[in-house]
This record gives sequence, C-alpha cells and structure tokens, in this order.
Amino acid sequence: MEFKTDTEGLLIGKHGLTINSLQELSQIYLNHQGLSYVNVVLDVANYRERRKEILKHLAIKTSREVVAKGSPVYLDAMPAFERKVIHQTLQNSKYVATQSSGQYPYRFVIVLPSDV
Repeated sequence: MEFKTDTEGLLIGKHGLTINSLQELSQIYLNHQGLSYVNVVLDVANYRERRKEILKHLAIKTSREVVAKGSPVYLDAMPAFERKVIHQTLQNSKYVATQSSGQYPYRFVIVLPSDV
C-alpha cells in the first residue's frame, strides 16, 4: 500500500521508524485476523526504494572498509527486510561475508573479512 500526503516526513519518521512501526502493527493485526499469508508493505513517496538504494551503498562502503581494515564492521540494528538487502548485496563477494546477530528488535548485520 502506498500513501500520498503533504507531510511525508511525519509518516516516515526519523530513519523510517514511524512507517516501519505502522507496517509491523498492520502485519500483526492481519495475523490476528487469520490473514498470516498476507505480507504488508507500507510506502510513502517511494521511501522503500530510496532506502534500498541507500542500504546497497552502505553495504558496498562497509565491505570496502572491512577489506581495508581487515576487521569486522558492526552495522546499526535494522529490521529484517533491511538486513536482507545488506546480505543480498554482499552475498557474491569473494572478500567479505555477512551475518546477523542480536535479538529482535536489536538484530544487526556484521560484515567480516572472508576466508579467501
């Protein structure tokens, strides 16, 4: 579902916190209604696609940092669908590997040097 509004920033929230929370609440509501097969994705002003591109750039930048330093880099906690973008972006890299760590809602991605 995509929303159109003059106050996009309020609906998205700082670092997408509001829209992510609304999306999660919507998903929980539908699950309780017996619609667990429905996947909810809320978007405002193409925020999800813009965020995906930002995450791809973050993954590449982080992988370069890991290769240069030779030590792991721990990214900030993020929702599963955002961690997935990091993992997918770096999955074919010969030089770095990724793994998720932590407990929900504080799971984060670790980018580490690969055993080349």
